[in-house]
Amino acid sequence: MSIKNIKTAHLVHDLKNPINIVESGARSLLEKPERYGNLNPKQEKVVRRVLRNALRLRHLANNMLEVDMASLGVIHVENCTMARILRAAFVEVFDLVDPAVADALEDANGFEKFVGVLKANGVILEADSRLLEKPILIDETKMGLIVTNLLSNAFKYRNRTINVRISMGDDTIEVGVKDDGPGIPESYHQKIFDSYFQCEKIEDFPVRGHGLGLAGALALAGAMGGTLSICKSAHGAEFVVHVKLCLET
Repeated sequence: MSIKNIKTAHLVHDLKNPINIVESGARSLLEKPERYGNLNPKQEKVVRRVLRNALRLRHLANNMLEVDMASLGVIHVENCTMARILRAAFVEVFDLVDPAVADALEDANGFEKFVGVLKANGVILEADSRLLEKPILIDETKMGLIVTNLLSNAFKYRNRTINVRISMGDDTIEVGVKDDGPGIPESYHQKIFDSYFQCEKIEDFPVRGHGLGLAGALALAGAMGGTLSICKSAHGAEFVVHVKLCLET
């Protein structure tokens, strides 16, 4: 392991202790009123926000470690489904955008209801439910991080809608995420995958903060023998990740 990776691992370890303390404190206030007293609605809202952001910090810390492991070619293949990966990714993103929708997605029983909740909130999911529920062997954590990253970017820059399409072959899976926002000029299509890169502010195109997230997603896809690219699009921005997998027989 390189010095860089060791430093990242130590940083993540050090971050987890205060995150755990914040999370534990917030959960205690919410779940143990007999010990700490009842919260009024406004107080409960604030504490729930603290808890969500503590969990978000833990997720970001784990992301740092996962990207570092990807740079070393470390993968953890496990049995899962794309339906599970998608549900977790959408719930996480909506928890920041609209927690009520996140709750509805978690409670949605069946593919049609899940798709219906997404459609009602501006997300069009194009996928075959049979393929999404089919067991696959893939690094679930890395694939989930990639999808969550692409969805987060799409939500930041959409006007009204996001299109997500999933297609699967015998040993590959492709996920495309497209928003209807201002799009990304073609001159930036390679640079946006550089760490810390931000586009200059130009007419009809705001300063973009894609850089670090997309660089990490690219590393994750590469570790799984896949690719991440941006498509030419007349409207909005469309990213496509293509990775290898092994379907169970």
